[in-house]
Amino acid sequence: MDSITWALLGLAVVLGIVSWVRSYLREKEEERRIKQEIEMEKKKAEERKLLYRDMSTEELREYDGTDDKPIFLAARDMIFDVTTNPDSYGPDAGYGLFAGRDASRGLGKMSLEEEDCDVRHIKDFSKYETETLDQWIMMFLSKYPIVGRLKDAINGHVPDEWKRQVETELAAGKSRSIIDKFE
Repeated sequence: MDSITWALLGLAVVLGIVSWVRSYLREKEEERRIKQEIEMEKKKAEERKLLYRDMSTEELREYDGTDDKPIFLAARDMIFDVTTNPDSYGPDAGYGLFAGRDASRGLGKMSLEEEDCDVRHIKDFSKYETETLDQWIMMFLSKYPIVGRLKDAINGHVPDEWKRQVETELAAGKSRSIIDKFE
């Protein structure tokens, strides 16, 4: 092999090493960025916990996801933090109408109409509507923390099945809620 071939071969090796180093550095930068995002999300979650408390329907309205605020919604007088799912409950999302509001009636009736938000009574629900609302709440319990209860509660009791689920999780050391017991 002549000197030109060796030079080209050396150049190819150097370019390969440079390419590998750049790829490695990009990967490390991406890992660092992801770690920062995770830490930021953890910090935001901790800050949101400071907001967890019982609140009135009027106070709940503040937490609609606008202006970088968390997204809370209520169902059967329990308030859930659904901030981790802005694609569903954010201001411009499909269920965004329920953000910062009591969604009991809308969820039970499977309605996205304004007139079914913040209408808190459900005593006129059919068995199907009550079961539908209960299914929504079971889904919320499995995915989102309970952050409090509505102070001006009118929907009555918390079903025994929900109490048992939360108590079982607490006994197992898993808590998604600041509420240790339902009264």
